[in-house]
Amino acid sequence: MTRIELPESARADDNCPADLSPPLLTAYQRVASTDIHELHGAVEPLAVGHTLDALEPGRPLDGMVNGLSVGSVNLVWVRYGGSGVVVETPPTEGEFAMCAPNAPMGVEYCGDGERTVADGTLVLSHEQRMRMTPHPTRGCLVIATSTGRLADHLRDYLGRDASAPLRFANSGRAAASPDIVRRTWRHVCAMLDHATAAGLHPLAARNLEDSLLTAVLLGLPHTATAELTEPPRRSPHHLADVIHDWIQAHYDQPIGVADMARAAGISVRHLQFVCRNRWGLTPTQLLRGVRLDQARRDLLTARPGASVVTRVAHAAGYVHMSRFSNHYRQRFGETPTQTLRRGNSAASG
Repeated sequence: MTRIELPESARADDNCPADLSPPLLTAYQRVASTDIHELHGAVEPLAVGHTLDALEPGRPLDGMVNGLSVGSVNLVWVRYGGSGVVVETPPTEGEFAMCAPNAPMGVEYCGDGERTVADGTLVLSHEQRMRMTPHPTRGCLVIATSTGRLADHLRDYLGRDASAPLRFANSGRAAASPDIVRRTWRHVCAMLDHATAAGLHPLAARNLEDSLLTAVLLGLPHTATAELTEPPRRSPHHLADVIHDWIQAHYDQPIGVADMARAAGISVRHLQFVCRNRWGLTPTQLLRGVRLDQARRDLLTARPGASVVTRVAHAAGYVHMSRFSNHYRQRFGETPTQTLRRGNSAASG
């Protein structure tokens, strides 16, 4: 098996333990193994079809696979260890997969023979087989979903079907800064590392799924990039009230921005324009504010208990308690615990 050559500084150093990068998604470990077949079997259900070959078959690996599904989006972090592996993928066709390697990764496009080094986000080709040589110890995150799910999300964003089938590329113009993809998956992984699969509230799961889908559409070049940058049309004056009333009636359900837009009969871009124009907020911020208002009402009427604030935070769609406390304090000028105590004092008085 041929290694795709990397710059000298990007190669693993067997005598350098510091070369081992901290894993992601540690609460969702699927396997830690020296067996290449076990590692492959843990990765493939969450990624796309692929084959795996050790660069030095006689040398054991020392790998780890962490991963889970968040709605329609799969996240899998893998580190193979040993002397490394070659990953070969067929054309993804109707699937979408992108890699976010934690170190430069050798890449070969088998159709045209192009070889390169990926040092950032890499979208797997819809049309060509690819071979990749990820760094043995630094690890790589893979984000996978179907192009159909992304096309549905795009339709909600545009308010209509795109003019061409959705296909992604690794070069060209994106609708937003490519950094939005990296910042979003880092945020999502950080949130997930504070919750187990059983503890991830449906409201939070929907928010994280929507964030990932939106970041992919805005931060990566694809066939509908130009359509995403078209300005929205003007809005009827009553539309803001329709949006606000619908949120008030559905805030306790696992709704996302696309649901809000669909209920108002407009595109997500149009929804964003209305919310900015009326309230100076994004749709997500508007929904968050309604949920925080309900959290305050719940805290003011709750009985004392060790898990009351945590329960209220989860019901408001929060995974990370410090994030809930920060948003709550910004909105109401006091902590959730202070509100709980004040409500209990008023009830006892």
